[in-house]
Amino acid sequence: MDQESIFENKTVLVTGAAGFIGSNLVDRLLKLGARVIGLDNLFNGRLSNVKDARKSQRFIFHKGDVRDFNFLLDITQDVDIIYHEAAFTSVPQSVKMPSSCNDVNVNGILNILNASLKNEIEKVIFASSSSVYGDTPTLPKKEDMKRIPISPYGVSKLACEAYMQTYNHVYGLDTIALRYFNVFGPRQKDSTYSGVIAIWLGNILRDENLTIFGDGKNSRDFTYIKDVVQANLLAAKSDSPGEIINIGAGNPISLNDLADLMLKITNKRNLKINHTDPRPGDIIHSFADISKAKRLLGFNPKYNQEEGLIDYLEWYKKQYSINLDINK
Repeated sequence: MDQESIFENKTVLVTGAAGFIGSNLVDRLLKLGARVIGLDNLFNGRLSNVKDARKSQRFIFHKGDVRDFNFLLDITQDVDIIYHEAAFTSVPQSVKMPSSCNDVNVNGILNILNASLKNEIEKVIFASSSSVYGDTPTLPKKEDMKRIPISPYGVSKLACEAYMQTYNHVYGLDTIALRYFNVFGPRQKDSTYSGVIAIWLGNILRDENLTIFGDGKNSRDFTYIKDVVQANLLAAKSDSPGEIINIGAGNPISLNDLADLMLKITNKRNLKINHTDPRPGDIIHSFADISKAKRLLGFNPKYNQEEGLIDYLEWYKKQYSINLDINK
């Protein structure tokens, strides 16, 4: 069964719909014929991210919070599938505000799951994170290995995964948790608490030097947004209830090499790379084993870091009409 027939005439709720990942997912679902309900409290999300979606008669946007259970009960009454992307997303912020992180992420997932049971939702797909693995030295990261998160954010995501599996086991709710590995791409914010690629792109466009926390030898499995959206679509048609699945590029790169690559692609070799103290909660190495995603979802990432960066920069250049010399 193809993706079009999966979503045609389905009603899909996307929480965090005005955020980076949520808004990209909303756009794709609308193209596939779904009726989409978008929910966002606009703390991190931006209405500009759903500007095109709001032109569609098949899209409804609600400003609201996943911590409001009665509100969730109301808007999920006729929903078939839920994509739960809304979250307290920043690792450094979670270190400063652990209670807020727990409130948004853990109470949020409980509300989503309870509303799903009450309104007989077909499937709940949850955005988890590679941060649940912590800094265990074993690479690549496999779903069944030991998980020792080292930040309140990672702890909250692990708790959410456990609730997802419990609601599948105890109540029979069809749930899938996707563990994202360092997603990047269009609409990612350039701010202190954003992903490093978005921050560095902002630096490059302002002709500012790049900053690396630590020696830069730490590595990440940066995953392009289009691959993450594809994984979410595949999860909707997968018969894998209760599963937790890594979603990554399967191709790690050190921060030093990433910085060099971004300066090369943007022809900004004149900028410097500065190193400063490591941040608490930051993981040294992260690298996904995606064999389970390939087996259960049919997932196969189409973008490596360089291809993703070029596609991202082309989007940025067109979106903001900026003069950016991209070295392909």
